[in-house]
Amino acid sequence: MNKVSIERLPETKEIDGAKRWDEERGEFAQISYREDIGHVAVFELKKGHFRGSHFHKAKEEVFYIVSGTIRAIFMDTKTKERTEHILEKGHRIRVQTGEAHIFYGIDDALVVEYSPQYYDKEDTFSVDFG
Repeated sequence: MNKVSIERLPETKEIDGAKRWDEERGEFAQISYREDIGHVAVFELKKGHFRGSHFHKAKEEVFYIVSGTIRAIFMDTKTKERTEHILEKGHRIRVQTGEAHIFYGIDDALVVEYSPQYYDKEDTFSVDFG
């Protein structure tokens, strides 16, 4: 499934690009590097709850997990192929158009979402993950 990429941001100050590091003052995370951004949001995902259960035809989405742990399920809307991942602080997920996604809170989580496209409520299509 090549419509979803998941990476753990490198823990270093020493490189250009997306990265993160912990220091006495707290964590610093540069989650986007040289990307145009038309939409930014932050959401909480409480333990036992979910968000998503949809896909977009025009909007690519990127998520960065600031804290907590989530269970993420992705489904290709054409083939119905599914993948599931447990993701935690430091993971960045890029979801291409046409890829349905749902996130479940394993414990309370805080997530940043961004996209190069502007948010358009007409571009959100519900999916039943069962």
